[in-house]
Amino acid sequence: MTILKDSPGAGHFILSEANGYRSRQRITVGLNQTLLAGQVLGKITASGDYVKLAPSASDGSQTAAGIAFDDYVTTTEKVDGVSFERDGEVTLAKLVWPAGATDNQKAAAVAQLAAKGVIARV
Repeated sequence: MTILKDSPGAGHFILSEANGYRSRQRITVGLNQTLLAGQVLGKITASGDYVKLAPSASDGSQTAAGIAFDDYVTTTEKVDGVSFERDGEVTLAKLVWPAGATDNQKAAAVAQLAAKGVIARV
């Protein structure tokens, strides 16, 4: 049996964002994903699907592309979702990282998000 841990809620990690939801982006969540709000995301280059950040991958998902706005679960069908990915501030401690991510990998992802205008605050 799969147990899904609920997050504290949609957008709970956001400190500030641009007017008119400009910080948010509509996305397609890839197959076989269990994402919690605050999950750092990568984007598969070939399909454009968003998935959990995978620092050791080489398909595009190794680069931080955004943060899951809400909880999303997919199995055999992709779902539409929202990513927080520009002009905003987030709480670093509330971000969700892939299992086994090292401090260096997290720091690299935080820098990649900062390059997109998403600043992680302590």
